[in-house]
Amino acid sequence: MGGFTPPIPQHDSDWEIRVAVLLSLFLQMILIFVGPVRKRSSSPVPRFLVWSCYLLADWVADLALGLLLNNMGNIGGKSSSSSSVSQLHAVGLKRGPSAAVSNADGSSSPIIFAFWTPFLLLHLGGPDTITAYSLEDNELWLRHLIGLLFELFSASVIFFCSLKGNPMIPATVLMFVVGIIKYGERTYSLYSGSVDGFRENILDPPDPGPNYAKLMTEYDAKEQAGLEVAIVISGSDSEAKKALAALEQGEATRLLERSTTLEAQAYDFFLIFRRLFVNLILSYKERKISQAYFLGRADVTNTPVRAFQVIEVELNFIYDMVYTKAPVAHSKAGCVLRFVASACLVSSLLIFFFHRDKGGILRVDVAITYALLLGGLALDAAALAMLLSSHRMLVLLEKTRRLAWLATAVRNVRPQLRRWSERTSQLNLVSYCLGKPEPSGGVLRRRLGDPRVVRALARVAETLRVREIFDDFFFIRREPISCRQGQGDSQVQQKGPLLKFVFDGLKARAVKANEEEREDKDKDVDYEAIKKACACRGEGVLELLGDEIKEKLKESTPEAAGKDEHDAVIEKKVNDKLAVLKDSVNAVKKEFDDSLLLWHIATDLCCQRLVPTAPTETANEMKLIGETLSEYMLYLLIKQPEMLSATAGIGLLRYRDTCAEAKRFFASAAAWDPNHADARRMLLSVNTTEKPSAVKGDRCKSVLFDGVILAKALRDLGEDLMWKVVANVWGEMLTYAAGKCRGSTHVRQLSRGGELITMVWFLMAHMGLGDMYRIHEGDAKAKLIVLDQ
Repeated sequence: MGGFTPPIPQHDSDWEIRVAVLLSLFLQMILIFVGPVRKRSSSPVPRFLVWSCYLLADWVADLALGLLLNNMGNIGGKSSSSSSVSQLHAVGLKRGPSAAVSNADGSSSPIIFAFWTPFLLLHLGGPDTITAYSLEDNELWLRHLIGLLFELFSASVIFFCSLKGNPMIPATVLMFVVGIIKYGERTYSLYSGSVDGFRENILDPPDPGPNYAKLMTEYDAKEQAGLEVAIVISGSDSEAKKALAALEQGEATRLLERSTTLEAQAYDFFLIFRRLFVNLILSYKERKISQAYFLGRADVTNTPVRAFQVIEVELNFIYDMVYTKAPVAHSKAGCVLRFVASACLVSSLLIFFFHRDKGGILRVDVAITYALLLGGLALDAAALAMLLSSHRMLVLLEKTRRLAWLATAVRNVRPQLRRWSERTSQLNLVSYCLGKPEPSGGVLRRRLGDPRVVRALARVAETLRVREIFDDFFFIRREPISCRQGQGDSQVQQKGPLLKFVFDGLKARAVKANEEEREDKDKDVDYEAIKKACACRGEGVLELLGDEIKEKLKESTPEAAGKDEHDAVIEKKVNDKLAVLKDSVNAVKKEFDDSLLLWHIATDLCCQRLVPTAPTETANEMKLIGETLSEYMLYLLIKQPEMLSATAGIGLLRYRDTCAEAKRFFASAAAWDPNHADARRMLLSVNTTEKPSAVKGDRCKSVLFDGVILAKALRDLGEDLMWKVVANVWGEMLTYAAGKCRGSTHVRQLSRGGELITMVWFLMAHMGLGDMYRIHEGDAKAKLIVLDQ
């Protein structure tokens, strides 16, 4: 192995290489710990930190490799001119003190640089906790594969150029093995997280079904032979259906009676429901099994805590499969590769430690080499610790009797961290149009929250074309929707009124749909019942509370107090208000984004107190839920439109026109600088006897004063009923939007802290609500029967 003559040497850049290699290691150290932070935080600051480190890590490793490649003619030898090649071989590549002297005068680069080269491949492989920053990165797995080949070629060139003078050839070869394994793991993980790779990993083998051609050929042959034959379909009679139903009921009963840990139960459902994230379908058998757990078990139905815990762990499994090296780490081949890589790394450390001739290497280079070797081992140790404490590993340990104790020990010592952000992002249209952020938020935002400062900064942001970032900082709040107390699976978790409200609403709809299925004995599954349960966007609430709403409207109509008024006049005014309520959620008359903006404005105006007395506890709870969902849905419409793409329509255009009209309206009172409460009073004081569309035409899409009309109708219901209607309408809108969103879109949000709408969509699927169930019991079992002659 004599190597080959390197190209014309370049001017040395030793310190640039040292800094780049150390910086690459440092970024890997940061990434392995901050990578998981993004799934627990919806704030843009932590995500920006992760994104920066993710991009810099690859860029710095590539830069270091490029510097080494550019300087390979200097590694271990002189670099005066192209005529010094003979001197390069005679002097520069010598081992021992002479090499150190040669390096000391700056005329050559240390030969140890060749040993550092494969470490850059290891760093390009990235840590276990993050392989892809976004879903789109996974689709570029082929680019990473080609990148692996080019990086490997570049590193090999540097290695072969240093063969004559490299005293660490065995250790370098071992590190090449480690680097190739790590980079290969990342490439395979990217492929597994892509849509095609994910689908391929979870799909069952192709099922051609019963052999129709063979059966009909036999039927034809026997018929031609003069035999009287018939085809009988087994399982089509009522007895067979009853037996099948009893079998499925037995499976459901065993699921109810089985006592398993949270991780094990979540993993079982993960194996079923992961198909939804690549927009595949499920069978009705799987629907019944899931419903048996989420609608039949007392510890789940009585409180939403357990149900949401299972959902959270399942979504964590999905996150790991898409954004980390879990597809490799949890496979047998992956475990073998991990062992080989760690063994090679330890062997390289030992080879370098017992290498006698360290006098020919500068002390700073010895220190950097130890940092690279020990840093690589530290990264492997941290990855192993995270692997052992992962939900997937706990499931595996619990299934192995001899290792069950280890699962208990891990569960007791691992930190109890959030599985997602547990926050909802809030955007209020009136606050935005006033230019006055809500008082809640960070210290910096509160200090900069003076309206004059905000308006000045808004003008600067508009000039710099960064208004979206400015709005995200000042006008979007992230409010917690749950709080935790205690530790472990037995911890007392108060999921808050919002999640309990969502759970109870979905549970009631699922139970009602099941009852309608049982009443319709001709159908195994009532498609209409499921469709109706998912299609409501406020109509169901108004229908359910119709009589109570009508009665309240009669009481609040001014003419009802006068004895001289005819009942027909009162009835007409009540019907007009009812029409306002019903038309605002009517799918035929209003697009979803139109209804959403209307109800957001109306909800905000309903916050203006009706009476000076304190509202009841129930009204306060419903108000909190209604306000939270109202501002969250507006945030989704404006800042996450892909989540509502199937229902949004021209939402952004309506929002812009509505904001423009609101700003113009508030500008009329700019002299006395109205606050939020003043703005509500101003809007409610406007005469709205004529419809805005009749006055303005339909060119402007603003719904500002349509929302005022709706708010006035709602305020006539009284405090308790008003907030009951508002909260439940928003609950139906949330579930309607969740059901229309594609699974792949929900996966994208898992790397951004998760979204409440994702939790709702996944919970709907587990309760049997949605159009993802389309496969019936199975194949018909056909038999060929020869009848008696």
